[in-house]
Amino acid sequence: MSDTVSQPRQKSRAPRSHRRKRAKDQEDERGEVKETAVEHDYDRTPKEPRSKRARTNGKGKEKDPELELGELPDEFSRSFEIGDEFIPFAISDNEAEAPKTQDSHRSNVEITKEKAREREWDKGKRETHGDGSRDGGSRGTKRTYEMVFDDEDLRDHRKRRQDFPSTSRKAPWIAKVDWDSCRNVAEMLHCEVEAFVRYMSPTEVEEEIRGLVITLVSNAITNAFPDARILPFGSYETKLYLPNGDIDLVIKSDSMAYSDKVNVLRTLANVIKRARIASKVTLIAKAKVPIIKFVTIYGRLNVDISVNQGNGVVAGDIVNGFLNGMRGCGFALRSLVIIAKAFLNQRGMNEVYTGGLGSYSIVCLAVSFLQMHPKIRRGEIDAEKNLGVLVMEFFELYGCYFNYEEVGISVRNGGSYFSKRQRGWYDFTKRNLLSIEDPTDSSNDISKGSYGVAKVRQTLAGAHGIMTSMAFLRAGILGARREGRTYPLRGHGEPEDMSILSSILGVTQEV
Repeated sequence: MSDTVSQPRQKSRAPRSHRRKRAKDQEDERGEVKETAVEHDYDRTPKEPRSKRARTNGKGKEKDPELELGELPDEFSRSFEIGDEFIPFAISDNEAEAPKTQDSHRSNVEITKEKAREREWDKGKRETHGDGSRDGGSRGTKRTYEMVFDDEDLRDHRKRRQDFPSTSRKAPWIAKVDWDSCRNVAEMLHCEVEAFVRYMSPTEVEEEIRGLVITLVSNAITNAFPDARILPFGSYETKLYLPNGDIDLVIKSDSMAYSDKVNVLRTLANVIKRARIASKVTLIAKAKVPIIKFVTIYGRLNVDISVNQGNGVVAGDIVNGFLNGMRGCGFALRSLVIIAKAFLNQRGMNEVYTGGLGSYSIVCLAVSFLQMHPKIRRGEIDAEKNLGVLVMEFFELYGCYFNYEEVGISVRNGGSYFSKRQRGWYDFTKRNLLSIEDPTDSSNDISKGSYGVAKVRQTLAGAHGIMTSMAFLRAGILGARREGRTYPLRGHGEPEDMSILSSILGVTQEV
């Protein structure tokens, strides 16, 4: 074997032409970095694209560069230009020393107008000057209006508010009350109750409209059921209804007596709809007395219709007997009923199927209150001249002191109270229900369906407390005026300022 000397392996070198090209590319990249550092943010000169080798990282295919947190790719990045909402923090030395050209004297608005050509329908909109000037620089800002106040206009506006009709106020009945003639709070409340009852009582026009509605309903039903007789009852017969009160009707028919009441009521609902008396009819089939309810298209009156219920007509006759037969208490009874109905109606407590007190129960409560009042029974006071005191005592009795759990009410034979336990009307599951004996049937409890009477009692108690506080306040005002210890802060006084009843009652625009 011949001795051989092993030569060290030399590293393979790229051809010289390739090394020169790589060095040239590196120099180009250094030059681009320097140019980028000198460039300003709002210079409009576009950047030169990088070489293909730099974009491909030395490979044939493009490779997306790795982005830092919060960095956007190049396709989403842009430089700020003139007209954009950008304010530079510093100006480079080269730019500060550069001479001003003709473009530098032009405003941003002029340059923007050159960029975006104005459309034909926008001509003349931005050149407007003066009070309502709009310019390109104020685009997107809110308009400013010059506020002008005239003392005469303000005085006329106040005068018009004071001259509004009484129907637009909360307590329009106050307009007919003479507060100056009242010597104490009892007389004030008496005059106010009297004015309220006269204001809420039905007028001749209202009676005529309700009569026309009853005729319209009767004609539609008799065309479908020739043997039917339609009779009004309840508050329509007694004239104790409110301006927005219901019209209670009962149908007496032999052909309906042998059919299911629910099916008959459904047929009546279809008859009412076909006659275009109402657009919607509600059937209450699970009540003690099934009825249909609807609101008439003409007059917007609520109507309740039942079938073959004769006790409603008899009850109306009994109420009329109390109104006419109670000597010295007829108007007092009417006043208590109307105020109690208006009070509960405004609070949604006047319907039996919702747990409230019905009209017949309210009448019996008022009759029993007057029958059992000790001073009226002994003849010590005149009920017609003490309406305010009677109203407050009515709320006090049935809101604070009456024993609903143990005592029942009867208006027969001059009125009396009875024990619910002895009568067998005591219910251990519903102890606080109101029990009122039917004047025509001693075994019938007409208020048994009023399951929400506890809420009614609480509301009555609250009303009594409010009226008592207002009475003390008005008494203090009267005493101060009598002694000359008051000074008016306003040039004129409002009649509602001395009202007591308006603290618990009001009149809406519908009434």
